[in-house]
Amino acid sequence: MDEPTTRALTFTTLVIANLGLIFANRSHSRLILTTLRMRNAALWWIVGGTLLFLCLILSIPGVRDLFGFSLLSPKELALCLAAGIASILWFETLKVFTRQHDVH
Repeated sequence: MDEPTTRALTFTTLVIANLGLIFANRSHSRLILTTLRMRNAALWWIVGGTLLFLCLILSIPGVRDLFGFSLLSPKELALCLAAGIASILWFETLKVFTRQHDVH
């Protein structure tokens, strides 16, 4: 891949992974799916704003050029989402094993 595509893929994956870490770190014992039911208006403003700015950065040609990004395809965006999710799965798995260990 060329440098602008690699840069856009890396940036997008980092943003998604960081959002995932916010959700994962809301509780060190509960899983992400459980914490999603916990009310936190500020969290959703942060997530919404982050995703909005990510979309603007990736879709507006002048802004995209400022960052040195290329336009990502839907397949590439899905790859970024999958990589971001995979990057926090280890932490969620650790929570499950730690919780099981604490019960016994």
